Amino acid sequence: MGTHRSGSMQRTASGVALAFLAAALVTGCSGGDGSAESASDGGSPSASASASPSETASVQPTASGGSTATPSGSESPLPDDWRPQEPTVLATGQKVPDDYEPATLEHPARNVPKPVMPEEAKNETEAGAQAFLNYRADAQWYSIQTGDTSLVREVTSTDCEKCTEQFNDFDSIYSSGNWAGGGFEKETLIPNAFTKRQDGGYNLPVKINSLGMIKVTDNHITLRQEPFNLPNRFDTYLYYENGSWMYLTASPRGSL
Repeated sequence: MGTHRSGSMQRTASGVALAFLAAALVTGCSGGDGSAESASDGGSPSASASASPSETASVQPTASGGSTATPSGSESPLPDDWRPQEPTVLATGQKVPDDYEPATLEHPARNVPKPVMPEEAKNETEAGAQAFLNYRADAQWYSIQTGDTSLVREVTSTDCEKCTEQFNDFDSIYSSGNWAGGGFEKETLIPNAFTKRQDGGYNLPVKINSLGMIKVTDNHITLRQEPFNLPNRFDTYLYYENGSWMYLTASPRGSL
C-alpha cells in the first residue's frame, strides 16, 4: 500500500478475514477481545477465540468485536458432529470439481480448486470491485482449505497487520501437520454506494455471509466457528492503484 495512506487508516487495518490467532479461530475486525454468544445480525463478527488442544470450542460473532470459545456439547449451540458447509460454486462462479473432498478428522481438504481472478476484477468500477471481492473470498477460502496463503496475500495490503497475522497463523497451522475446514466467507457490496473518497480509496458498505469453519488438531476438532450473516454491520475499504484493487480493512459501518 502506498505511503500516502494516513497513519490512522493504517492503525485500523485489521480485516474481516477468517483465521486463527495463537491457536484460536478468528474473524478479525478492528481488533478487540470480547465474549461470544450469538451469530446473527444482532452481533459483529468475532475477533478472537481460544481453546486448549484438548477442548473443543464454538466461536460466535459478538457486538463487541471479540469472542471467546464455548466448549462443545450441551453448552454449545453447535452439535459435536457439526461440519461447515462447503461451496459447490465459488464466489467468482468457478465450479468446485467433483473430486474435491472436504477436510475430515483424518485429512485436510483434497483437490481444492485454485481460484482464478476474473478480468472484470481489474476494473475500477462497482462491478470490478465486486468481482475483486469475490476473488478475494475465493483466495481466502483456498488459504483456509490448503494452508497456501500466497493468493490472498497478493490482494491484501500489508498495512492490514491483523490480516498478515492471520495468514501467518494459517501457515503455522498447516506446517505443524494440522488443518482447517470451511472458511467460505463472501462480502457483497450494497448497491449504489460506489463512491471514491478524497483520500483516493473506496469505503464501501457490504453484507457478509460466512458458512463457518473448524480447526482440526491431532485429528480432533478443537475449534468451531458458527456461520453468520451480517447485512448491516460493516464497510470494506479498498483502493485501486496501478491497474489493480487492494483490500485494506473492514470496519464498523460508518466508522471511517
